[in-house]
Amino acid sequence: MYDTVIVRIALIFYVLFAGIAVFLLERNSAAPDSLKNVGILIASILPVLIVVLPYLNPEKIEKHFTFALLYDAKDKTVISGSTWNSYSSSYIHMFTNLSQVPNALEAASFSELMESKGLNIIEKGIIQALLMKFSTHWDIEVKRFEGPVSTSESWKSNSKLKTKSIELAEIQKVFKHNPLITKSGVLAGKQIYIPPDCKVDSKFVDNSREIIFNNPYTTLKIAFYASSGMVAQQGIWGVLTPDPTNKDRYYIVEYRVDATLSINRTKTYSPEMKNYRRWFENVCDTLSGYDWNAVDKKTERILNREAISKALGL
Repeated sequence: MYDTVIVRIALIFYVLFAGIAVFLLERNSAAPDSLKNVGILIASILPVLIVVLPYLNPEKIEKHFTFALLYDAKDKTVISGSTWNSYSSSYIHMFTNLSQVPNALEAASFSELMESKGLNIIEKGIIQALLMKFSTHWDIEVKRFEGPVSTSESWKSNSKLKTKSIELAEIQKVFKHNPLITKSGVLAGKQIYIPPDCKVDSKFVDNSREIIFNNPYTTLKIAFYASSGMVAQQGIWGVLTPDPTNKDRYYIVEYRVDATLSINRTKTYSPEMKNYRRWFENVCDTLSGYDWNAVDKKTERILNREAISKALGL
């Protein structure tokens, strides 16, 4: 912080003295050594340019996740597994209130989930998670508390930087292509807080979607698409028990989710960038709640606890 202040003060004095030198040279342009002095002035700028030009190198930060939807080919619907499990608890906000949209979870085949049917569910889940996480400010400090059964978290504003809210009605306009978002009463929350001067947009090309947050400092993009679909003949460990009478009953559709923060090449070392990088980390932390790796780790913890309880006769 103090280094930033010192640099800014030094630059002010540099510009002031350089301005005085230029002013005096312009007023005395007929002096016999004026051309030589102009050359000295230009030459003095070159080392500075050589030093600062690397600041213009673009910076991009990326993180990748795998989301999943489970499909029951017998009942023709998306399911959350056998009884209550790590998957259903991780995806609860993705599926919340979908019953209010007719046939939201129904599909004639698992391949439908690789198109708009499944992408609508994934998109709704991402927006719902962002609504919950950034309900007070975009630059937040997150704290987690491990309990005997589950993990809870709280967050608070981490800076005095300006913020902007995008209201639920505006969110529904941006995502007007998705009935799971536009339907009243499905999304829980009133607004998402985002950085100042930030615009929200959505794009979809063929079978992929993008959620984009853009302002003069950064562009944060969340892109996702169905990457694969396959039958789960052996079920899914700790989540879905196979049907012994129909091994081809259950399917899993995986989605590749890519989060990217592209930093404006003139803002790479701006003092505010630490806040934007933290914002990106918090967005990625939010997305990681749906990541299959997190579901797997939660499953392992649950099964370990059950095994210990059984061994102790509890």
